Amino acid sequence: MYFAKKNQEEPVTIIEDTVVYACASETCNGWMRKDFVTDNLSCPMCGENLVEEIRELPQINNDYNAYR
Repeated sequence: MYFAKKNQEEPVTIIEDTVVYACASETCNGWMRKDFVTDNLSCPMCGENLVEEIRELPQINNDYNAYR
């Protein structure tokens, strides 16, 4: 049997320049969006410092800052 999705449009993905913090270590590829970074600016995976960068990422709806 074959079940197909009937005429569903794919959601539109909006790409935007986003401020992120990336790990300064050469061996670690950890990063996070500015909205989710910790106050001490340390990588949660290896503990190194985080450096601010701009990346093109899909837009997300973030209501996290509304509760701060």
